[in-house]
Amino acid sequence: MKNANECILIIMEVIVNKKRKSILLIDDESSLRRNLALSLSQLGYETEPAEDGVSGLKKLDMLMKHDVTPAAVVLDIQLPDILGTKLATIIKFRYPDVPIILITGFVDKLNPEEIVDMNIKALVQKPFNAEELVEYFVENSPEVALPETDENTDISRSGYLLVKLDKGTDFADTYRKLYYMENVVYCDVTRGDYDIFMLVQGESMEEIRSIANDRVSKIEGVGSVEFLEIANPFLDDATNEVLDAAEDALSTDPAGFNKGRNMTNKVCSYILLDVEKEKLDKIYPVLKLDDNVIYCDYTTGNHNIVLFVQGSFYTDIDSFIEEKVLPIEGILKIKKFPVVNLFEM
Repeated sequence: MKNANECILIIMEVIVNKKRKSILLIDDESSLRRNLALSLSQLGYETEPAEDGVSGLKKLDMLMKHDVTPAAVVLDIQLPDILGTKLATIIKFRYPDVPIILITGFVDKLNPEEIVDMNIKALVQKPFNAEELVEYFVENSPEVALPETDENTDISRSGYLLVKLDKGTDFADTYRKLYYMENVVYCDVTRGDYDIFMLVQGESMEEIRSIANDRVSKIEGVGSVEFLEIANPFLDDATNEVLDAAEDALSTDPAGFNKGRNMTNKVCSYILLDVEKEKLDKIYPVLKLDDNVIYCDYTTGNHNIVLFVQGSFYTDIDSFIEEKVLPIEGILKIKKFPVVNLFEM
């Protein structure tokens, strides 16, 4: 049973997620979905992909059920299970205020009168880029005002800052400044493309972005900062029920779910995952409930999931990746960043 503060936190998470500018992208071409999702994320939009009409309609129903109105539904006309024009008609009937953008590579084969009668926002011919697409729905992106809350209510947002340091910088001095900075929960030195992983909390995502852009990036020796927002994944009801039941059960079991950052006699690693978001309902629970995983955070930006894992030896982490992560269908890319002691470098 969740207490009052936990319930408030859950409600606020849902409200904050309403401010995420979501785009529902329905197209059977997986490469287009991945490339467009990455480009739209750089423009501030979170893409919810679907590979066919039926799954797209289910995902739209789920979004609307959570009071998240997409800035637009981007819909391919040629789908494997239903014509996009017919699906657009269904969507318009169910959700008349949701903007629809039809995309196609065969504009010359369409009936102009039929397109006009559907009252869609735009018809875009392939190929196109994200900037061109955004022009059609940027004014429709929903903004939801957050309600006023008690100043004493403990509600925070979190995000990862992936830091690269300049070559030749005084590593220890720069790390020390980042480590003792306000709002920093964890600051870990890592091996790989990023030198430091930071977990930062703030009252809003705007505050965390300000920390990244106005404070961290201005520290002498910091070359670049990549920001990953931690958000709630949109999962189907059955998956959410499983995760809630598991959390309730394991939290009351003294022998189970006693997860935490125990760095004593342990080795640790961050793992960045790029996944097929259509398979997130199957991927996320498997990782979230794995014994090796201390944190499993869904993130928006250039990566979909951040894992923090521990083991007795680094070979344990390698085995976890090879035996448990790689076999999961929908995993596109894996990058490992071992946490190291600054003085061991």
